Amino acid sequence: MKKYEQIMRYAMQMELDGCTFFKEKAEKFNNATTRKLFLNLAEVEMEHFYFIKEQLDEYLETDSFNIELEGFNRDENNIFESREKSEHIAETLKESDIPDLTILRMAYLIERDYAEFYRKAADNADDEIAKAIFEKLAKWEDGHEKLFKSEYDRRMKEYMNLPWGG
Repeated sequence: MKKYEQIMRYAMQMELDGCTFFKEKAEKFNNATTRKLFLNLAEVEMEHFYFIKEQLDEYLETDSFNIELEGFNRDENNIFESREKSEHIAETLKESDIPDLTILRMAYLIERDYAEFYRKAADNADDEIAKAIFEKLAKWEDGHEKLFKSEYDRRMKEYMNLPWGG
């Protein structure tokens, strides 16, 4: 097994697990907006999966990755922030009717774990391109975590300030 193969395979599984999580949770909501948000996030996780798979396939075939570092790290605004703005994800969450804080908490903790995994992989990578790939993946997951954590905090504050008895 090549040096980065196991890490990349584990990363692919994490992204599939994230996709499954969002799809399963989407089915629990009656609110169409919330359901669509979670299904969109499942698609984002699959985009990550295919990106990692493409890199793994290239690495296994050529013993290198298929990324031009100059262009890859040029835009420090991560892809998720751009997508969040274009799809108004934050507003969608605020307007949606998510009664279960547990799902939001689970979502941000999962994304935090994924980002931490990628940061550790980057710290241990001695290949410059592998390091850049893992750092970019960590930033993408940080964007997911930030979205869910801020909404969780907002919802928890609202919940804690409800008058007793509803």
